[in-house]
Amino acid sequence: MQVAKLGLSIEPAHVRLVTSASDLYTWQAIPEKAHLFKKNLSKQPISAYREICRDVGVTFEAVHSSDSGDRSVSGFSTTIEKLKNEKDTLYTEVEDLKEQLAKAMQIKVAAEEEAQRLQVMLSSSMVEKQIMQQNLQTLADMVDYLRSAAVIAAKEFLHKIELQVHLESPGA
Repeated sequence: MQVAKLGLSIEPAHVRLVTSASDLYTWQAIPEKAHLFKKNLSKQPISAYREICRDVGVTFEAVHSSDSGDRSVSGFSTTIEKLKNEKDTLYTEVEDLKEQLAKAMQIKVAAEEEAQRLQVMLSSSMVEKQIMQQNLQTLADMVDYLRSAAVIAAKEFLHKIELQVHLESPGA
């Protein structure tokens, strides 16, 4: 077995799932795969062999035996722990962004509703303004008509008074 990461070269016949203190390596696995390293391969079912072939380097890895208890080693478990932490951080950020988005959407909906309400008010005000302008024009037309009628009535009245005065004057 060539383990470039560890700088070791181990013959396949000397690779063991259950390692001893004299071995230069040990296995570091995620907790779900720790059961694979409790018995030698010859004592395990074929499914364990398939699982080992499929998951080597994915869910477990070889590390220097002197480093197996040292958590500062940049190994498989450390990488998994970092990735889990990153995932948790990203999940928290996503949840925060979802909350921010929900709040922004509420604000947007409220603003759109307010804009629509103001648009209705504006339209209503424009209609009222138009009606008031029409009423004002009607009133202005009435004032002009009444002014003309008053002028005509005043002229007729003055004319009648002049006639009356003329008829009542002694020399007429």
